[in-house]
Amino acid sequence: MTLINLQTLRERAKLLQLVRMFFLDRDYLEVDTALLCPTLIPEGSLEVFRTCYRSAGGTERDAFLIPSPELWMKRLIAGGSGSIFQICKSFRNSEPAGPLHSPEFTMLEWYTLQADYLQSMYTLEELFSHLFEKTDRDPVLTFGDHRVDCSRPFLRLSMAEAFHEYLQLDLQRLSDYDSLAEATLKLGLTVTGEDRPEDLFHKIFLSAVEPNLPHRRPVILYDYPALIPTLARNKPGTPWAERWELYLAGVEVANCYSEQTDPDRIEVFFTEQEKKKRQGLELHPSDWELVRIIRQQGLPKCSGVALGLERLLLFFLNQESIGGVLPYGADLSV
Repeated sequence: MTLINLQTLRERAKLLQLVRMFFLDRDYLEVDTALLCPTLIPEGSLEVFRTCYRSAGGTERDAFLIPSPELWMKRLIAGGSGSIFQICKSFRNSEPAGPLHSPEFTMLEWYTLQADYLQSMYTLEELFSHLFEKTDRDPVLTFGDHRVDCSRPFLRLSMAEAFHEYLQLDLQRLSDYDSLAEATLKLGLTVTGEDRPEDLFHKIFLSAVEPNLPHRRPVILYDYPALIPTLARNKPGTPWAERWELYLAGVEVANCYSEQTDPDRIEVFFTEQEKKKRQGLELHPSDWELVRIIRQQGLPKCSGVALGLERLLLFFLNQESIGGVLPYGADLSV
């Protein structure tokens, strides 16, 4: 593997230091949790890396590299940690090859107590402003041919508004398999017997909505359909989940939830995702201990954000490939 040049390495280190400073100055506790775990949160859409722990006595046990630090961070929150953040390596298998993916990447994940997804939007904007101020950098970032003006406020666009703007579809009416299948076929996309409602939604979104999102400003796309199974809280009285994603020049950079705190709903999510994992390539035990802890100790109201730091660095360091901002250069997916 080719190492990146030293100037890029120094700039990467400086930006990571500034990210850390931002949260420490706001009284978040920095945590450092396990990367290798015997159990994980089940997510049917993700594939993980399996390895084997061998004890000195010769016994063997499966272990898995984390796709995100969510599991252990939520245990800490349930235990009374307060608002926390972490910068760590995360690992995802079977990711698409290309300039925006690496099987090993750096995740910034933070949880803010007594906050919801709307408040986390402002924290995100403040983080960007902090990085521009401390680096004396113009807020217009470059990615390939795109120039993105990251001045506050970012553009906020609900998922329903996006579907209406780019497809003239009423997303609220696409509430079940049949309506989603009809809309998918009208777009010339395929529908198979294995598709679930969330699969059909993603086919429509990825083919006809995401490519049309504005590129000149950061876009916070919010209020995702609740039919997509996540650990986000449902928005009361609506068919939406309290979730957003940040896009820069069409590149997804961050994902946020108002975190689900109801242990019954969390248990349903685990059960449903376990069934989906059975069709996956790499099966793993689910961390039911987390459900037990939340049921016994409770999970306080909080909002969590997961941000891919290499994708953010693409814009700040004017690179076009993840390999250009990784300390060890080209990644395994190339």
